Amino acid sequence: MIYAFLKVWTNWVIRIFFRKINTRGIENVPRDRALLIASNHPNGFLEPITMACLFPKPLHFLVRGDVFEKPGARYIMERTNQIPIFRFKDGFENLRKNNKSIEISLKKLQEGESILIFVEGGTKAQKRLRPLQKGLSRIAFQVLDKDPKLKLDVLPVAINYFDNRKFRSESILSVGEPMSANAYFEKYKDDVNLGIRTLTADTSKAIKKNVIHLDDLKDTDLLNNLLLLRKAMQNHSAIPIVTIEPHSLPADKAIANEINVLNEQEKKQWFEKSKSIVDKYGYKPLVNRYHSRNSIFMNVILLLAFALPAFVGLVMNALPFFVSKIIADSTAKKSIFYMSIWLSAFALISIFYYLIVIIVFCVIWGWTGLLGLLSIPLFSMSMIWLDRWNEFKSQLSFGKSNDQAIADIKSLFRELKLKL
Repeated sequence: MIYAFLKVWTNWVIRIFFRKINTRGIENVPRDRALLIASNHPNGFLEPITMACLFPKPLHFLVRGDVFEKPGARYIMERTNQIPIFRFKDGFENLRKNNKSIEISLKKLQEGESILIFVEGGTKAQKRLRPLQKGLSRIAFQVLDKDPKLKLDVLPVAINYFDNRKFRSESILSVGEPMSANAYFEKYKDDVNLGIRTLTADTSKAIKKNVIHLDDLKDTDLLNNLLLLRKAMQNHSAIPIVTIEPHSLPADKAIANEINVLNEQEKKQWFEKSKSIVDKYGYKPLVNRYHSRNSIFMNVILLLAFALPAFVGLVMNALPFFVSKIIADSTAKKSIFYMSIWLSAFALISIFYYLIVIIVFCVIWGWTGLLGLLSIPLFSMSMIWLDRWNEFKSQLSFGKSNDQAIADIKSLFRELKLKL
């Protein structure tokens, strides 16, 4: 019950915090069998939130066991399908609790449920896939040892962020094709270690197909410049926020792959060229989107038409939004957890906020006070309106340099033999 409600509520929240969530391969999620979902982990706990919202079936999560020790946390976490896993640094006494967690996981899989595991073992904001831990393979074979007739799939999933610390940024959720764990079971029975290594290696290859991967992290600034310029040329509609977009990930991966084969001198040259364009024009989102007088006129009409409802949405939601931001500012010890804390705090605070607001409204105006609930979708409209406003200001400031910016970016990508 709590999981179902939070899924609906958080579905609204992620559309506030992200400008665009591109999805690929959601149709690959099997609904009729047990799943071990193997995912990368670049951004705190935004990955499980996003997948829980967008996957077509409920998920269970293996999470850090020490979080369960906080007052009141266990009740909520158990009712949102979270299973504790303790680490060596949590102490030997806690490690023994993992036996119960593994038993719970195996039972869920035997019941045909889905369990999400972050197979890199920890979270780091890197544009690469890190080496995988073997825990997922061990769990897969443990459950097949108990129930060899169970159909069990490993589902490779990757999430890529344009800027994982930026509000109203973009992300790409990409789901690969399911891999049958049963197909590896005979090899495991012949040689336990070989079976585990093989399934882990093949899972890594499957996830890596969907990750924007740099071989050398020193090239991150070059990659970010080129991604920024490519996205500045995209023509995305403002809605829907969550959309099926098959081209973004291949194009972004192609940029990373090209960087990986450049020598150091070439990387330096391309960094200087890309940086000069970024410095010259700044980041002007969707620069080629509105460069005719008609489109400028239409943009003004849309801004004026939706100004009032956008303003109402902003005013009604300002309190929980900024309180949750203050919480993130004061508690996020690492930048990779900043957006996770902000989003989660807003999701929880806004629930209690709206309960209080609606009670007060109904006391004052009777049942018509329920109309205050309309400010929930209006906040989504506010975010889209602000995006439009920022684009409009950018459009005006660009002026005649717009065409030159487009020409410079296209020229750079032609030199790199990359598609926009």
